[in-house]
Amino acid sequence: MKISKLMYLFAITLITLSSMACSQENKATENSKNVAQTQTTSPESGVYAMSSIINTGDKEPIDFTWIENGKEMKFSDFVKGKVTFINFWGTWCPPCRAEIPGLIALNKKYKDKGFQIVGVPLERDMNNQMTTVSNYVQAAGINYRNFPSRPYSEEFGKKFGQIQYVPTTFVIGPDGKVVDQLVGGKSEQDFENVITKYIQN
Repeated sequence: MKISKLMYLFAITLITLSSMACSQENKATENSKNVAQTQTTSPESGVYAMSSIINTGDKEPIDFTWIENGKEMKFSDFVKGKVTFINFWGTWCPPCRAEIPGLIALNKKYKDKGFQIVGVPLERDMNNQMTTVSNYVQAAGINYRNFPSRPYSEEFGKKFGQIQYVPTTFVIGPDGKVVDQLVGGKSEQDFENVITKYIQN
């Protein structure tokens, strides 16, 4: 009888953990084949390829560049003076998808108050990652930039600790330093508590 109870508690614990985060080693449970293939037009909700990945100083996030509307942009310039979430996620990950509506709402609420979000989708099909993410961004109405890139997450992991589960969100303060890390799916209120902790009023 005691063994049965222990097995039951162990099973419940596993179910709870699996509902909060996805291991990058798990097989995909869903894909985006039913998502309409339409392009996003707003730069803020665009999906971009990184042009380069640049190592940085202590506690600074890994830097990168990208081309937006024909102009080279640099992430370290982009985050200056703002609180920025770097949200590592995947279209295949249920907890990642579950927290996206809250992130959309918070980006809209705080974008004029010194806050922004950058998504880094970690797709399993590297050959079609741009299309997969673009389709999902359009269908979900994501209103912040996304940069599909496993190499970036690997460099980030070397500096701040391996990203074993998604979603994982790093918080960059207005000084450009990483100040917090959130592992596993979070509620809109959880995220808002972090934003108001670091944002400059």
